[in-house]
Amino acid sequence: MKGVFKMSYSEYPHSSFPEKICDLPSMQDVSATMRPAIEQYNEAWINNDVDAMAAIKEKYPNLTKSLFNADKFNTLLDGLKATQKFFKEEVDGMIQDVAQKTVGINDSPAEDQKKLNSYSAEKTDYLTGVSIATNLSIPVAAWSSDLTYTFNSDKIEENDKVNVYFSSDSMVIAAKAFIVVKDETGAGNLVLQASKLPKSTLIIRDIEVVRKNG
Repeated sequence: MKGVFKMSYSEYPHSSFPEKICDLPSMQDVSATMRPAIEQYNEAWINNDVDAMAAIKEKYPNLTKSLFNADKFNTLLDGLKATQKFFKEEVDGMIQDVAQKTVGINDSPAEDQKKLNSYSAEKTDYLTGVSIATNLSIPVAAWSSDLTYTFNSDKIEENDKVNVYFSSDSMVIAAKAFIVVKDETGAGNLVLQASKLPKSTLIIRDIEVVRKNG
């Protein structure tokens, strides 16, 4: 997240999130062997003997795992608040940044133009249209007796919308032959239907598939 999000939140000084995961304090119950040390510590606290309290903690370092104080509470609280702030204010930006890097589009839209999604790059391509063939040549002899031409591709699914773009030189020839893309031709097939046999070879500049069912 470096370079995209804040390293940490100054208002939560006990937390290093989102730069890194907070090292939250571990606690443990008082064991039987630690009980005498706890009793000594409590007695020193009652007597307001700060030096004795410090000496006991130094002698029994594991004692701190059984003590709950303001520092531990503030560390836990700041970690929780920092996490909440990140999810409330920055997680949308993180999703958008990841999505743009995945698709390969660097974009900075206005607020009312933003649209977030969780599609993969491949799915986004198919939803917006992806080219599956270019510069496809269709000789006159390739048309069947019922004036159809079939192009096969495993990239075409049953409910896909398939767009065909003829080259500029072939547009007039295709128009004169009244060529259309047939509907519901099944997965893997693109079928062109002509009303008249084209006068010469046609060149399809691009065949594009749009995934209608998401």
